[in-house]
Amino acid sequence: MRSDEILTALRYSAYIGDATNFPDWDDARLLLELNDKLWAVFEDIVVKSRSGYWLQESVSTTTIAKKSYRIPQRAVSGGLESVEVATTGTGAFYTLTEISPNDTQDWEGPNNAATQGVPQVFCCIGDQIVMYPTPNLAFPLRLRYYIRPSRLVTQQSSTAGGGTVRGLITSIAGIGSRQVVVNVIPNDQDTGAGLVSGTTLIDIVHPNGWYELPLVGATQTFSGTTITIGGTADLSEIEVGDYVRAAEQTDWPCLPTDFHRCLADVSAIKVMLSIGKKDQADALSENVGNDLIRFRSLLTPRVKSEPKQTPVFLMSRGGYWPDYP
Repeated sequence: MRSDEILTALRYSAYIGDATNFPDWDDARLLLELNDKLWAVFEDIVVKSRSGYWLQESVSTTTIAKKSYRIPQRAVSGGLESVEVATTGTGAFYTLTEISPNDTQDWEGPNNAATQGVPQVFCCIGDQIVMYPTPNLAFPLRLRYYIRPSRLVTQQSSTAGGGTVRGLITSIAGIGSRQVVVNVIPNDQDTGAGLVSGTTLIDIVHPNGWYELPLVGATQTFSGTTITIGGTADLSEIEVGDYVRAAEQTDWPCLPTDFHRCLADVSAIKVMLSIGKKDQADALSENVGNDLIRFRSLLTPRVKSEPKQTPVFLMSRGGYWPDYP
């Protein structure tokens, strides 16, 4: 569902009709509720499944003698999947081991001269990852993280309600030069005006499936309807038919279409409780609970013909169990 369609579903589930009859619950207020519930209810389920949904990569380079690096600001809280370093620009990435802040003294070295070398472990402190030993060279650093879903905003992907389709990618012939062509430059819905060339960061959104982001928070410039994408992020997942949007904005919830109505119903429960319709809210809660159980169960295993294997110690049948540290 587009944002306008999911708003209609929310109003229907909450028995609130249109904004004329319930002026306290206009579209802007309901979009806030939808986004709050998308983050509060679905983030936990998707991240804990560890099935690759919402998974993004941030690749950068370490600085000599700098040990702290910021977790991507769009990451779900607690949503780091891995911290990886490559010893050379062409070498394979390897995963660092996470340690607790209480164990960092084993790696820090002298108080006035931190030990430098090839990073082996890291810990999370606030919004930073701290690597030990402190990098002594410029190493490629890759953070895999689960992205916080973009905010639902007023849609630009349909002419419904007299709107204009904006940001539709019509050509990727220039993708090798990091260029895409759109039908119309999209708006930044926070300002209500078009993207600002060279200033507004952009995402690219798949308009189907899980409505994932093949490009996150990129710089851009444009001339006419040709957008040149800055940075070095991989563009191989971009396709004709995707949409360019201002960063952190989307027309669709980042969930499979099957569960867009579930998001509308979860949000409707909050609305009904706020306007005193507790009995209706309780009835809807039971139905939503069943939908969320189904959603959780469908996430894993992702490929149903390849279930996860349970390791077996062959010697256990002879009465021997291995010693664990």
